[in-house]
Amino acid sequence: VSDDVPQLPRLRQARATDEGGRGLYLVNRMARRWGATRLSTGKVVWFELNRG
Repeated sequence: VSDDVPQLPRLRQARATDEGGRGLYLVNRMARRWGATRLSTGKVVWFELNRG
C-alpha cells in the first residue's frame, strides 16, 4: 500500500469511540511481518501473511 504522505505509520491502540486507527493494528495481528519505507514521493507499507 502506498500514499503520498511522508510520515511513517505508527502502531496504536484505538479506543472504541475512535473513527480510525485500527488498520495497522489489524495488520500487526494478522501478518507474519510488516514494515514501512519512506520514499521521496511518500511511503510504502508492506506486509507478509502466513500461508495456510
